[in-house]
Amino acid sequence: MTYAQGWDAAQVGFGPGVRALVEEALLPDRGVVVRTGTYVVDPPFFGNGDIGRVAVCGAVNELAVTGAEPRHIALGIVLEAGLPLELVHRLTASVRSAAAEAGVAIAAVDTQVVRAGEADRVFVTTTAFGVTAGGPSLELHSVRPGDRIVVTGPLGSHAAHLVSLRDGLGYEHHVPSDCAPLGGLLRTVAADIRHARTVVAGGLAEVLRRSAAGRGLTLRVDESALPVRHAARVALGARGLAPLDAACAGCLCLFVPPGRTGRVLAALHAHPHGRRAAVVGEVTADPMGDVEFLSPDGRLRTRTVPAGSVPERLL
Repeated sequence: MTYAQGWDAAQVGFGPGVRALVEEALLPDRGVVVRTGTYVVDPPFFGNGDIGRVAVCGAVNELAVTGAEPRHIALGIVLEAGLPLELVHRLTASVRSAAAEAGVAIAAVDTQVVRAGEADRVFVTTTAFGVTAGGPSLELHSVRPGDRIVVTGPLGSHAAHLVSLRDGLGYEHHVPSDCAPLGGLLRTVAADIRHARTVVAGGLAEVLRRSAAGRGLTLRVDESALPVRHAARVALGARGLAPLDAACAGCLCLFVPPGRTGRVLAALHAHPHGRRAAVVGEVTADPMGDVEFLSPDGRLRTRTVPAGSVPERLL
């Protein structure tokens, strides 16, 4: 069977929830925070997930790192005509499951069908709505020299899984995608960190570059401290990709005051999505706003990012 018509909220059992969000935002010391993103994944259905899970987790995680509490999501879904009905069912089940895991309600969903060849089976746009909770705002300007740079999990697992599937390398069975909602993980450490960012397209290197430039301080990273699964390193290496540049779907980069690093690591290691969290560098007082990488042989270097080029699609 193939899917060839529109799909509305009633058909898949999604209910409204925006009114409750607005009412909550009207309470003292509360306000609405919104984040949106468009998600394309190649392939859109993979070993331990699919584009539906990626889209829900991605939007919720982008909202969570602002310090807000995610409450609701809305989705816009573009389906390619001819998509098998079983894949549509898999997508809807995945969206429901990821939303439940993230603790958010699906407030609205809209779908459109395009002609065969006009989309890579399915694209998803997700908007996450949340409320400020009176806690830390986790803004970049809070970062200080001496702060430690912590990643909450292995780097490049999501990209390595997809690369292995696309190229038939066979490593996808050894390195699953790390796609996960991280709001709960972040709540366990939010009071002890200064800033948080998601590690997604562009990998950790892009996150560090943007953070260094935005804060006007130089970041120093120890490459030997980076947590990377062996199978992920091999799969990425087959394509000439470095783990630092590889996309993740369930990893955060945290900036932590040095006196709280031990407590933050202990909390992360106790959480299912943070068991391989590691300190990978620190913030220096150098105002150049650059990123320095300490290689395993002890040499400091910077990495040049090509200007004006569109990165290869890995998500």
